[in-house]
Amino acid sequence: MIILNRKRAWNSYLKQARIPFPTIVSDAMKALPMSNITVVAYHTNDTFYTQEAKRLCASAARLNIPIKITVVEDQGGWVKNTSFKSAFLKKERAEIRGAILYVDVDAVFHRSPLESLVNLNCDIAVCYDVQDKHLMSGTLFLQDTPEAMQLMTEWNKECQQRASVWDQRVLQDILINDRTLSEPIYRVSELPVEYCWIFDRECNLKQNIDRVYIEHLQASRSIQDEQIRQKKFRWLSLRKKSVQRRIDRVTEVETILFPK
Repeated sequence: MIILNRKRAWNSYLKQARIPFPTIVSDAMKALPMSNITVVAYHTNDTFYTQEAKRLCASAARLNIPIKITVVEDQGGWVKNTSFKSAFLKKERAEIRGAILYVDVDAVFHRSPLESLVNLNCDIAVCYDVQDKHLMSGTLFLQDTPEAMQLMTEWNKECQQRASVWDQRVLQDILINDRTLSEPIYRVSELPVEYCWIFDRECNLKQNIDRVYIEHLQASRSIQDEQIRQKKFRWLSLRKKSVQRRIDRVTEVETILFPK
């Protein structure tokens, strides 16, 4: 198969938006022992996502961040696999004592976020997109409270009933509806964008950010690109600029994490 790369995948603005992945890790960037936060992620048992998990684990290990990775059965496609997040976190919240930090398996850690999260007074902490303000479920922080457990149960139920709707949209709707109550159930904190940083967005330039905690590498771009190519000419495809940028960034990060 011949793949034609799109030229000029990185324009001058997007190049400036990148935050360098750390080549050297200082003690100040590492997790302190006994944070009482369990970091969790999950992935399906296939070559693509196994590599995503390997990269995430390597980024966590060099920062002394313990992480619990769970391998799950394929739920029947990318949308269903992402919507499984609510069921996964419902189970993890029921079984794990102490706070939980969830990250999508296509993420990498630049520095430990644990110390800045441990004292948050909330049931859940979430990130919102800086452009259109939609909730981004790639990074979620859950305290060990009955309300957090109730929220995960409600989220899972709603995801099952709204199977065609993106999981993060379902969670956002639940939290919006909760805020309209005279006595809201859930205490929600907003995490800054550097906890759910998407590496190549032009709007990053407006954030005045010089450090990132968790970077997301957008595995969905490669998955969707492959699905499109399978439906068209299998031997020839034009690769989208966004997909090429992901490939470039993954290569850059893995060169640091897995030096030869």
